[in-house]
Amino acid sequence: MTRKIFPIVIFTGLLSFIGLAQSTRSLTLDECEGLFLKNNLMLLAGQYNISAKQALIIQAKAYPNPIFSADINVYDPQHDKYFHIDSSGQKSFQVQQLILLGGKRKTEIEIAKQNSILAESEFSELLRNLKVQLHSSFFSINSEKMVIANYDKQLQILDTIINAYKVQTEKGNLPLKDIVRLKSVYIKLSGDRSELLSDFSDQQKQIKMLLQVNQDVDPVVNETIFGNYLDLKPLNDLQTLALTNRPDLKIADENALLAALILKQQKKQTIPDIAVNSSYDQRGGAFHNQVNAGLAIPVPVFNTNRGNIRAAEFDKKAMDLYVQEKKLEVELDIQQAWVNMQRSITEYSKIKILFNEEFSQVNKGVNNNFQQRNITILEFVDHVEAYNESLADYERIKKQLAISAAQINYVTATKIY
Repeated sequence: MTRKIFPIVIFTGLLSFIGLAQSTRSLTLDECEGLFLKNNLMLLAGQYNISAKQALIIQAKAYPNPIFSADINVYDPQHDKYFHIDSSGQKSFQVQQLILLGGKRKTEIEIAKQNSILAESEFSELLRNLKVQLHSSFFSINSEKMVIANYDKQLQILDTIINAYKVQTEKGNLPLKDIVRLKSVYIKLSGDRSELLSDFSDQQKQIKMLLQVNQDVDPVVNETIFGNYLDLKPLNDLQTLALTNRPDLKIADENALLAALILKQQKKQTIPDIAVNSSYDQRGGAFHNQVNAGLAIPVPVFNTNRGNIRAAEFDKKAMDLYVQEKKLEVELDIQQAWVNMQRSITEYSKIKILFNEEFSQVNKGVNNNFQQRNITILEFVDHVEAYNESLADYERIKKQLAISAAQINYVTATKIY
């Protein structure tokens, strides 16, 4: 029964892999970025938000509409007539226009423009966050793909060896403990592969959401790309770039400007607006067919807008403090990313020298020698575990280098790598 189980497992895995390969889409990092910019729905929604804020500038420029009112007679008891509005009846009309004083309309326009600028910075911040997620998923998938492929090869080799050992064990030529030890290694590798496949699936879901595609992504990575990540700019240069380009810092600055404009707006509310009017009254005034003009102005006695002004002052102070805190956060982000990048470069440079073709050659030789019984099962198992760990570490360090480079781009909001 055992002899049949392992071939079935491998065969099922191969069918799954073939099915996966048929539904994958091979993409380079540049191609992924192109699809991302074209298809991502969150970016499209962000662009609509910018357009909406720009439309509000048009609205802010609009002047208040004039108000037209009319008063006509419905019933004249003196003459017992309904709708007595001819030359001997009564009707009146009035037109009123609100005149905004103190620069209120100008301030409204400034606030609308500031909100539009803020929306653009928020879009840049959204783009920055989504792009670093894209890079992280892309290189995580590439790394896990390589390790999973190695697991598949190892499991296939182990399956063949286990079946051969099963025959010899049943004949009494080999001890049972040897096949049990091989099965334990198989189960361990299979478990590690399953755990890695779980994260691989999560990363595929993430990148498919970012690209808005249904197919799994098969990253196409030229190994030379990792050499492009070995040059690290000085810390001060990165901090200068970040303070200049970070959209989240710009958002903080623009919110502080917006708070200042709102405070200015609230102070201007204390300046009364004037409503001018002109009216015609046929018979209801002191004279027949009289034409009048007038104005109305509120007297700021009970409400001087003190509460709103005070609240706006506190909001402005809070935003000024937030800007200071954000600048410190940016500097600390740069320091952390720079240290991580430096460590990643050191690790990659070292392991690139150590992990070379010799590993693959020795791995192949060990597999052959074990099948020919030239080495012990303990030596074989130790090698399998050591080789898998080395390959996984090598791919992890490559992935970490690429993600650290993406993080440098992220914290500086600049395409350095």
